Amino acid sequence: MKNQKAPSIIDNAILILLTIQIASVSVSIAVSSIAFGIWIGLWLIQLIANRKITFSTATVPELKAVTLFVVLYASFEIVSRFFAIYPEGAFNNLKRLLLFLIFYVSVIKIPSVEILTKIIFANLIAVSVVSVFELANYLMRFNELISRMPFSEIRIDYFSYPLTSAEIKLMTLFSVFPLLFLKETLIVSKKFLIAAVVPVFVSMFLTQSRNVFLACAICFMIYGIAINRKFLIVFIIAVILSWIFLPQEILGRFQSIIDLKHPSNESRLNMWKTGWEMFADHPFTGVADSHIKEIYETYRTPLTQGEGVHLHNNFIMILATTGIFGFLSFIGLFLSLFLSQIKFFLREVNPVNKMLIFGSILVVIAFNIAGIFEWTFGDHEVATVFFFLVAIPFVIRGHSIVTSGSQMPQ
Repeated sequence: MKNQKAPSIIDNAILILLTIQIASVSVSIAVSSIAFGIWIGLWLIQLIANRKITFSTATVPELKAVTLFVVLYASFEIVSRFFAIYPEGAFNNLKRLLLFLIFYVSVIKIPSVEILTKIIFANLIAVSVVSVFELANYLMRFNELISRMPFSEIRIDYFSYPLTSAEIKLMTLFSVFPLLFLKETLIVSKKFLIAAVVPVFVSMFLTQSRNVFLACAICFMIYGIAINRKFLIVFIIAVILSWIFLPQEILGRFQSIIDLKHPSNESRLNMWKTGWEMFADHPFTGVADSHIKEIYETYRTPLTQGEGVHLHNNFIMILATTGIFGFLSFIGLFLSLFLSQIKFFLREVNPVNKMLIFGSILVVIAFNIAGIFEWTFGDHEVATVFFFLVAIPFVIRGHSIVTSGSQMPQ
């Protein structure tokens, strides 16, 4: 084995700023963006000075596949802007492509699984502290709010839009959830981990975000089927009892998920239909992700205030804005990520690392289920957390191989 160099001052600065970027995005986009910009600048300076990148050979085939689809997707995003229906400002929001760098800097710069775990827990603690504050605020205002609106309309939205907040909490929850049932010792006590997770889960529930409810339930089922049958049985019993005994005021929000006549559901169906029509009219280049509301209004008159701002579905949105080739690249990207994660999970022998990888798998599943009903891929805050959490299996696999004797290329 070739010894790894100790992280330089710049490496440590990049990791600290990366942690700040991820942990602060729930409360301050400005702080998160500043941290992002600084570490990109530091990394660029380092790359120019060193003219090399050091990383593990263990994940090269998988990284090549992911990178191929990242490049293809980015290319079709850019091409779509040249053919945009509204050329003015068409290239403005391409900066979100820079968020892919979060994935790569995590894989390349995180020097050990221990440091990786600390960053994961730092994000959990930050989200948990925010959740505790939100819950306290919610409780103080509850009596006043319940007197003038139904329970299902009281939503935690103190720092960001409820859906954004809920999706960040969803991913944060599942990044650590499989660790809760391990017998092995963690770098933090199990009691502390549970104490941090509970307010995240409760505040996530109180955002009243139905796409997150559905994603959470499916991920619990997947975890139960794949890892923990006892948990699956308890979860199913809890769902049945809740359905029987919880008041209609609480159950109504869940039941509305399958109500096609619900105004929000009807609006989404209209947006998906319109998105398909946009794609049919521009199948190869798409309409570009620019002035979507104006384009949408040429197809139909919005019935609600938010209708047409975007298409409330990752897949329809990508199809309509980048065309068939951008869509296929997008699907290829997520398939390559998911298959790599599964491969690393099956090969990992360390129980803690294995559950961290499984948590990342659940993050990808949750992100895509939630993305059926919301434009999660285009949400800067959500994508910031997502691209870090999906890098976890690549970091673990790279360092597992290094520990067992593989070489780090220069």
